[in-house]
Amino acid sequence: MLEKIIEHWLDKATELSYQQPFCYMLSVEGYTIIHSTRHAAMELGVDIIAIAPDETPCAFQLKTGNISLKKWRDEVGPQIDDLVCGQLNHPSIDTSKYHRSYFVTNGRIEEEVSRAIDDRNRAWKNQNQSYRRLETIVRGELFEKAKRLETDLWPSELTDVKTLLEMFLENGEGTLPKQKLASLFDSTFPLKHLKNGKKPTKKHCERVIASAGLLCAIAASSYSNKNNHVAEIEAWMLYIAYIFALVERWDLSVKTYENGLNIAKQSIYDSLTNLYNEVKERKNLIEGDLFADFYVYRVRMTWLLGLMSIYALWRHSNEEPKDEVDDFLQDFCKEKQHLLELWGEAAIPQFLAFLWYFRRINATMGPNVFLCHLISTICQRNGPNSRSFLANPYYEADDILPHTLGLSEDPLEDTFKGSSYTLEGLVHLFVRRNWKQTMKDLWPGVTKLASITYKPDNSWDFYRWMNKNEGERYDVYPKPMQEWDDLKKLSFESEGACIPPTIKDHPILLLLFLCVYPHRMNAEIMRWLDTQMKDISRPSIS
Repeated sequence: MLEKIIEHWLDKATELSYQQPFCYMLSVEGYTIIHSTRHAAMELGVDIIAIAPDETPCAFQLKTGNISLKKWRDEVGPQIDDLVCGQLNHPSIDTSKYHRSYFVTNGRIEEEVSRAIDDRNRAWKNQNQSYRRLETIVRGELFEKAKRLETDLWPSELTDVKTLLEMFLENGEGTLPKQKLASLFDSTFPLKHLKNGKKPTKKHCERVIASAGLLCAIAASSYSNKNNHVAEIEAWMLYIAYIFALVERWDLSVKTYENGLNIAKQSIYDSLTNLYNEVKERKNLIEGDLFADFYVYRVRMTWLLGLMSIYALWRHSNEEPKDEVDDFLQDFCKEKQHLLELWGEAAIPQFLAFLWYFRRINATMGPNVFLCHLISTICQRNGPNSRSFLANPYYEADDILPHTLGLSEDPLEDTFKGSSYTLEGLVHLFVRRNWKQTMKDLWPGVTKLASITYKPDNSWDFYRWMNKNEGERYDVYPKPMQEWDDLKKLSFESEGACIPPTIKDHPILLLLFLCVYPHRMNAEIMRWLDTQMKDISRPSIS
């Protein structure tokens, strides 16, 4: 089975996020990766820049599949000239040194191409340019390297392998089993002291981050094969969360984890782009049978509107020039907003993503009315006399829909009446809009619900999917009579002290994290994010 998995990622090499498996093999053989890109055919035909153990710069170009003579002539050959003859421009490269050049493919190189490469190397040597030479790495060599790494390729604990194989064999069409992937990361990332009672070294942490990236790519590969972009986004967000947990736990430097973080962020952004392209090209967004999809369509559309809003805000935060992508996202979100469905409190981060983007594309009172409606709905649905309910954010759509549709034979053990995890934060955001009279009308309903907040014991536990019997839960009822000035003072507090510093530099990533981890949402985080999103979601002038 090990060989089959290695064969699988060789087949998917160019799709597994920056060639992460190959980057990792280089790093464990003493190479230091200083740059990698998922986008082929850069200006110099370079996909990876690395420093060899002898300090020599190395440039790698990666391709997938067999290299025929036609493919060599039409596509690869011109890029190879740039790869070998061009100068590497990177702040970490000593430009006075000549670099080594490598051409890598997960297929094989045909005999005519091998002869063409030999001819070029011979020509450079005859021109007294022997420092210019192209070396090749093909499928068989990659396979042997991977086999030699064995347990260094990924963690070898039995639970890791078992869970990895279970996810590897998923059909990839449904939702990502986040708890299962999180359990894989829980047993992979050393968040506790090692068996000898010592802390893991930074070198060990670097290896774990790299190998966990490979695990994530393999675990999500069945979803990648089915173009399940949402599952890919969730998988890489989980990976980032556990990187941050490791950083918080052992106070790691940015250099230790930035390569893995950048790989995962780019993978998420690429998946958002792919999701946008799919939405744009499809005539309708129905999945499978029309009548069966009717019951989950709006739930799925809510998630989709949240992701498209995050994509739009991310593009804006990257200062990408406004183009037809932004025009489509704006039209799509405006046209589909009526499909938003508050099926449970786990959907609130998706609603907030839409709200903050809605504020950017709608300068009217619409966003404030939207927020007011959210507060009113929670008060009605979870009020003490309500016959319906909104499940708490620990329940995902797959967990709660069978009960709301009357398809489950087993009754719910939890009761959600009289409490909410998200109401307090929504109230604070609305108070910030200064709608005093409307808030006064809403207040009696607000005071009937206890506001629940969970605080983990440690900063790194914030990123773990579940912390059994750890942390504290606080249930607080709002005062029946509340001074407006006091409420405003609390609502405008936005230090975000409960947010670990590792993610504070990435507000958009924190918003996506909450969409994947809705049970980490609380009023303090919502206030901090609302402040951060103020400039990002400032209304644009067309």
